[in-house]
Amino acid sequence: MRNILKKVMSFLIVISFVFMLYSVGNSIVMQYKKYQVSSEIEQVVALMKDTNTTSKHSLDYYKKYYQNDNIVGSLKIEGTGIETLLVKGNDNEYYLNHSIRNEYDIIGSIFVDYRTDLNSKQINIYGHNSNVYDVIFKKLENYLDNKYYSDHKYIELWDGDKKSIYEIFSVQIVTDDYEHMDVFPQNRKSHLEKLSNGLYETGIITNEEDDVLVLQTCTYTPKNSFIIINAKKVKEVKV
Repeated sequence: MRNILKKVMSFLIVISFVFMLYSVGNSIVMQYKKYQVSSEIEQVVALMKDTNTTSKHSLDYYKKYYQNDNIVGSLKIEGTGIETLLVKGNDNEYYLNHSIRNEYDIIGSIFVDYRTDLNSKQINIYGHNSNVYDVIFKKLENYLDNKYYSDHKYIELWDGDKKSIYEIFSVQIVTDDYEHMDVFPQNRKSHLEKLSNGLYETGIITNEEDDVLVLQTCTYTPKNSFIIINAKKVKEVKV
């Protein structure tokens, strides 16, 4: 009887010891996981602070924050993940490989055509696409799908004083006829007719009085082609 009792006590001691080791180990693992999650959240928050481009602050704030007087406003398409500050250089080459902080960066920035500004009759905005890097304008590929267009047809531009809402009227794949690059067309009616010749019918009609926004990024099918998103201004709001 005494031997049986000793065995039971020994068994209980072993079980208690194993449970204690499990509890300590589990606690260490949980603390490590919490640290990982906390670290990831801190990284995300830091990234958001550095790339948050909504118009919550003044244009001067962003210019000072990024130490760049070439910042002219922001671009946002609700629900697409496209939300970015806009810069404008002295040509259409510099911001192909420079960041918003004017540092060399292979993915460049989202920039406004140097011939236009955010009050022009036609505004052209450019950005890289990539199968390697995470770039904002890669999301424009989604507009090849008619359903996606229907759910995300409005573009918001902010210039520091006002927000302008543009409605997309066509999505194009361009390989050789770069009509959209003519920002000062002599025949505006013909120009808009060509820009309206999209991949699918949107039902949005343009006329010569419309202010136009053009977004451009490259695509790889077919090779050496561009995705062009054309939109017209439908609303303007002071902020």
